[in-house]
Amino acid sequence: MTDITSPARRDVDLTEPLQSTGHLLRRAVQHYATLWTAIVTSGPTSPQFAVLALLADGAELDQRTIAEGAALDKSTCGDLIDRLARRGLVAAGSDPDDRRRKVIRITGEGRQRLAAAAPQQREVHSAALARLSETDRAELNRLLLKMLGLP
Repeated sequence: MTDITSPARRDVDLTEPLQSTGHLLRRAVQHYATLWTAIVTSGPTSPQFAVLALLADGAELDQRTIAEGAALDKSTCGDLIDRLARRGLVAAGSDPDDRRRKVIRITGEGRQRLAAAAPQQREVHSAALARLSETDRAELNRLLLKMLGLP
């Protein structure tokens, strides 16, 4: 196996999975999803948690803003919001300034579920990053934000 950590290595063989950033990112997402399923056994899914967290400050957000903030496509976001609404965790209404625009807000039950899941989410986060130092964690986040073009 080749040494992929060597800074002198310039010709990365992308057919070697452990040298492919895409492969490693996919494996990291799978690892995180496995941890989420094992630890957050009765709470929201990770995407549902993200939506509830976006709404937690009490703001009413439109579906497009929620989709962008939670990194969901429009269709997935609509289905997810419908499921959350059926469970009483969010409520949808019309924007008073533009009746065509649907706005979503978190309900009291949604706020309670989010609060109950937050310690488990922190446990997932800690478990996913357990092998990294605090410095490595900060660097990983910095690099991912840079890669994604986010602030």
